[in-house]
Amino acid sequence: MFTSSAPSRSVTAVGWLAFLLGFSLPISTALDNLLLLALVVAWCVAGDWRGKWERLSANPPALAIGALLLLAALGLAWGLGEWADKGKYFGKYANLILALCLISLPLPETRRREALWGFGLATLLILALSYGLWLGLVPPGWKEGWSAANPVVFKARITHSFFIALGGYFFLIQALYARERWLQALLGALALAALGNVLLTDGRTGLVAVAGLAAYLFIARFRWRGVAVSAVALAAGVAAVALAPQAPLVKRLHEGVAEVQTWQYGRADESSMGLRMQFAATSLRIIADHPLSGVGTGGFEAAYAAEIAQTEARVSNNPHNQYLLTTAQLGLPGLLLLLAVFILAWRRGRLLDPGERLLLRGFLVAFAVGNLFNSFLFDHAEALFFAWFTGLLLGFRPSASLSPRH
Repeated sequence: MFTSSAPSRSVTAVGWLAFLLGFSLPISTALDNLLLLALVVAWCVAGDWRGKWERLSANPPALAIGALLLLAALGLAWGLGEWADKGKYFGKYANLILALCLISLPLPETRRREALWGFGLATLLILALSYGLWLGLVPPGWKEGWSAANPVVFKARITHSFFIALGGYFFLIQALYARERWLQALLGALALAALGNVLLTDGRTGLVAVAGLAAYLFIARFRWRGVAVSAVALAAGVAAVALAPQAPLVKRLHEGVAEVQTWQYGRADESSMGLRMQFAATSLRIIADHPLSGVGTGGFEAAYAAEIAQTEARVSNNPHNQYLLTTAQLGLPGLLLLLAVFILAWRRGRLLDPGERLLLRGFLVAFAVGNLFNSFLFDHAEALFFAWFTGLLLGFRPSASLSPRH
């Protein structure tokens, strides 16, 4: 059916599709789905099933991802919720299959690095449109929902700010390891532009991601001195919040603190932080009732509705905290597997070149912190991005040594 070179061409196609997927993730959900389907088809055509299994079985993060997927599949058999809900929630976890596909193929190291630049180019486009919108160069009416007051493009403010924070970090790492001075200067300027864009919009998740990324980078590069620098930066941030209360993002932070202070369990509260407090408190009650088995994959919404039945609070299908959502559905074993994915991926980073190690671990920090305020594996773009970057950075490389790099 296929020529002898078809498997090789399929591996090459996966590399290009990974590049295009990196470009589409911050921009278009519809394009994401088409590219993901094409990538899975190319992965199947590549064959070499024994080789794929050997690469996956030798990769601890891949085994943890596979175990989490298996537990989510088993979770369909118990707990609350309709089968439509069960399928919907399992479909979210199933996005992690992308990571297994990328890890299992012998993509050349250069191809993996090129694929990462798909996301870099998308970040450039988003920055250009966002700043153009803010400066009045892009008409707000060009796309519904775009506004110069909050120049978020393509995605909602949380996703926009989070992806721009990651994009800025990507540019910064490229700048640190670029050889030409002009390229260092250009990439550094792009990193600063991304930071400015995070501050320009009112997505608090992006700011939290920036704080986590900056702290990690300082500590990774300067050790104990990095801890001191991070502490000074944190103090400066607190001072900025106190001195600039009318700045859009700072105003959002003040509003968040006030919302937490006035929140009461069970009360009809539609504020952003009030809802999150309600989600967290109710989720903890669900977990206390089902600590080991959870309420099953897709059972969260039904369990949540039963828990708040006698209150004024509204029903939710998402606690906006991935750790709580996973524990509520899959119990403590699910939480342990989710943490194992992060920990084993972090440890696997020791096999990478210094720049790639900083990139991988920085992205892991951003996701780990962001999952405290969002359910990123429940959100399409963020879940696929997590699978995409872990698959690329943790994947098997024919030219790579299996000994730690220094």
